[in-house]
Amino acid sequence: MSKNECVFSKANSPLLKQPGGSQLPLIERGRGIYLYDRSGRDYIDGSGGAMTVSIGHGVREVLDVMSTQADKVCFTYRTQFSSEPAENLAESITALAPEGLDKVFFVNSGSEATELALRTAQQYWRIAGKPEKTHVLGRAISYHGMTMGALSMSGHNARRSDYGNLLHTFAVAPPPYPFRFPLEGTDAEAHGAMVWDRIIREYGPERVAAVIVEPVVGAAGGALTPPIGYLHALRQICDRHDVLLISDEVITGMGRTGRWFACEHDGISPDMIATGKGMTSGYTPMGAVLFHRRIHEAFRDNGKIVPFGHTFSANPLSAAVCDAVIHYMRENDVLANVERRGAQLEEGLRRLSARFPWMADVRGRGLLWGFEFVTDAITKAAPDPARNANTEFVAHCFDAGLIVYSAGIAPYNNSTLLAPPLVISEEEMDELLKRLETALTSFGAAMKFSA
Repeated sequence: MSKNECVFSKANSPLLKQPGGSQLPLIERGRGIYLYDRSGRDYIDGSGGAMTVSIGHGVREVLDVMSTQADKVCFTYRTQFSSEPAENLAESITALAPEGLDKVFFVNSGSEATELALRTAQQYWRIAGKPEKTHVLGRAISYHGMTMGALSMSGHNARRSDYGNLLHTFAVAPPPYPFRFPLEGTDAEAHGAMVWDRIIREYGPERVAAVIVEPVVGAAGGALTPPIGYLHALRQICDRHDVLLISDEVITGMGRTGRWFACEHDGISPDMIATGKGMTSGYTPMGAVLFHRRIHEAFRDNGKIVPFGHTFSANPLSAAVCDAVIHYMRENDVLANVERRGAQLEEGLRRLSARFPWMADVRGRGLLWGFEFVTDAITKAAPDPARNANTEFVAHCFDAGLIVYSAGIAPYNNSTLLAPPLVISEEEMDELLKRLETALTSFGAAMKFSA
């Protein structure tokens, strides 16, 4: 069925959409890795929506848990009651976390999670008698959420632009992006992490509360993936300067890279992990911050409470769903599937990159992969930013029945993210790559790329 035959939302609908005034196909249902619109056309959910769907759409085991919990209670306020689902989930998720991260606070989104981590870092140093430690430093290409604090830590000019001087400029470090910013000298000796030592010294360790990084940069960079060892070196640098380390695993957490948390690849324990998205596989909204015991013990010993949450924090319905997702992943050995299908996806992307030389720098880990487009394979020149190559390619994929995620920030708004459900089969991955090849062919012709 052609795009013109799709059933679209109303042009004059009162529902605001992004971009404004757009007409989107009306979704009908989802099953497994597939989405079906109102006209019956199928799409492979090759990005899990926004890197969210982990165990696929329409999983009966999760829907049954959701129905059962909804029949009991959907909402309680966190200061009035706890709930069995929230208590059970806390046990489940801390059991999966790196050593020492044994307390968790539930929120409603990744933005809320990183915002809570920021507030906690500042309150921790006030408790410690060092109130001047307020800066939470991030990387120049990064994204930590749409709340004011989360955006202050983000190196995402496109999403910061509407807020002007309301935001702090906390995103300062260069990204792990050797394709465009080659490592030199001592930086290369420690996988590029040593730059953090210089930056913390420039700001003054006495003024830096924490460093926040994505183990794999998602929307801002299209799966920019530092080598194993980067986070380990950064952990040592933070310890040397008495600075907290926050791992933003809103995208990478809950199995996306083949481990429950991506920081495990480096064998480290951050002071805080912010997570969300895949926690509930998109069935309901939820996020979380996991705290190392050194953090919550400092609060406890000084009679302080965890920084305040929101009305729906620890919502029992979402907690039940998240625990069901974790149970499903463990029962079906989903992490092993991530390793197998991740290798298949990497091989397929590298094969396509060899065929289409303007498809460059295939990068990623597990089932989180990206690449970017260049107009010249030798000079690595990016397409004209005004062309918005990333969003144009998304449209070509959509026409091919494949959902991918537009990534990158001008002048490098030329990246694409692939993050299919972690349960994707070998045959389904072959079909994903086939549809991707169709989109690459039509996109290359439209952009007039030379083969």
